[in-house]
Amino acid sequence: MPCDHVDPKDVIELAEGALRDRGLSEERWSGAKFRHGENPQRAMWASVVIEVERRGGQWVVTRLDRNKEPIPESETGLQMIVPPAC
Repeated sequence: MPCDHVDPKDVIELAEGALRDRGLSEERWSGAKFRHGENPQRAMWASVVIEVERRGGQWVVTRLDRNKEPIPESETGLQMIVPPAC
């Protein structure tokens, strides 16, 4: 059964889009870290937080939390928490 929230692959795609929107080529993404939080409406979890980090030429999922309590609205959506090392 598919999840009712974004998954790590979706967060990676959003992160790559954000980096491209900043005009950064893929070679300059190393060290970037992103967090995506949401409060799904029809899911068994009240909130989901996923963090991904660019290490070398790969994305690594560094956090995947499913919580019984919602997160504040200010923590939802995609946020860059560490800029690229460029």
